[in-house]
Amino acid sequence: MNCHYYLIVEPLLLEYHDDVSVQPSSFAVVKTKLKEYKVSFFTNTNQLYMIRIDIPNVADKALQQKELETIQMIKEHILSVLRLTYDHDVSLFPRLLWNFRKLGEALNFHVKIEEIVNPNFDPHIENIRNTFVTAFPIRVQIKLIADAQDKRLPLQYRYLSLYKLLELEFKKKKKWTKQIEELTDRFEEEFRTLRQKKNLINYIHSLRDRCAHIKTTKGFIAVTQLSNKDMLEIDRFLPLMTKMCVTLINEKYRETGISLVNREAFYQKLKEKGI
Repeated sequence: MNCHYYLIVEPLLLEYHDDVSVQPSSFAVVKTKLKEYKVSFFTNTNQLYMIRIDIPNVADKALQQKELETIQMIKEHILSVLRLTYDHDVSLFPRLLWNFRKLGEALNFHVKIEEIVNPNFDPHIENIRNTFVTAFPIRVQIKLIADAQDKRLPLQYRYLSLYKLLELEFKKKKKWTKQIEELTDRFEEEFRTLRQKKNLINYIHSLRDRCAHIKTTKGFIAVTQLSNKDMLEIDRFLPLMTKMCVTLINEKYRETGISLVNREAFYQKLKEKGI
């Protein structure tokens, strides 16, 4: 079985096809000790709109750790090259698109992308206005939380933004205050649902070290990118870290009128309302 991994280059088109009727404009081959990965570039008249990474000989629709690391390395290199040769501000669509194909089967990939606006959505404009005004004195903290929500930023940067917020709130003269324990104690039970046996505070610090001092397996020099294993672990923990920081700011500055939205909790409420 072969696997095809698609990188969609923004701005988005309405539809994407990859079959016998579509031919890439160019391609390159990345060779490793185990496999050759074909990287194909698709363009229209004036736009590079899609890149396909072919992973051959995949067993049972399951990629191995080495394959995932290679894909991540290729993806990161592609984005770096595009920002230096194509468009300094280019971004990749944050959603992952995969296509598994049995050996001998014709390639057949077709997807539509459409932005849908919820007609029942309430923008809560007064909360936006109040938070804009009252949060101005702590705009640095607000920016750190906002950066952590931006999926176009590297995952390690997003996590370190939240860690920096905790430092601003709980670190005095290079030492952590006891107030951080008062915050983390409230989330220990939720932390256990992630199947973590470590102490929450120690775990927060350990992830910080992994983000700040990236190491990967032999053969991969990860100056800018986490290993796939670390990425999955940090991505799984990031929502709880965000919830802690949002709770901290909401409670500490409640009297000033600040009310930040926890994204996961917000969408859960919409789901419960059937919106």
